[in-house]
Amino acid sequence: MVRIRSPYFIALLAGFAASPAAGQVTLGVRAGASLSDLVVSGVGVNSQDGRRGFASGASLSLPVSGPFALRLEGSYVPKGATFTLVQLGDVGLRLDYVELSALARAGFQIGRSRGSLYLLAGPTLGWETNCEVTITVVLQPITQMGSCDGEELRTPTKNVDFAVSGGAGAQVAVTEGMGLSLEALYTRGLRSIYDGELDWTGHNRAISVRAGVVFRIG
Repeated sequence: MVRIRSPYFIALLAGFAASPAAGQVTLGVRAGASLSDLVVSGVGVNSQDGRRGFASGASLSLPVSGPFALRLEGSYVPKGATFTLVQLGDVGLRLDYVELSALARAGFQIGRSRGSLYLLAGPTLGWETNCEVTITVVLQPITQMGSCDGEELRTPTKNVDFAVSGGAGAQVAVTEGMGLSLEALYTRGLRSIYDGELDWTGHNRAISVRAGVVFRIG
């Protein structure tokens, strides 16, 4: 039988036991920068520029067991991209989503400091609140702009997007009941956003880096 006497291992176990998620209900408010694009298939793409924007959200973390918690979150996230299609021209999509996430959270204390690290993973459900498209045809100085659901442009999109999210973050306690956090979160759509009779598909993906304040409420 192997006996582990390392003080570092004991300190690590103590860190997990003392995780901020253990036995605490917390409310978090976060905001930061996001970068998104589309994974397109079924049509030739020469180049693509992602959409940069501002993402924000609020979360409620509920303790489950030890260092594990369930984080329920609502966020506003801008998505979309501008890409050049072969033999067609430039197509720009600006989509806005309100997303609801149920993320598993695993965290641990950094030694005896006020800081902690955590990992996040889980499903995300997004409701499209706005979609605008811009089309510039090759060799024509005409740019068409309008709603994705408009009859003229005919680029309808689905109102609901299913995705998975994962990320990591760090948190430091400022007072007994408040802390500051910094995290990065990646989201990948599971189904094509396009609707109707289009032969090509496009899946959302986005990464956001957000800073925020976390309050202990229980």
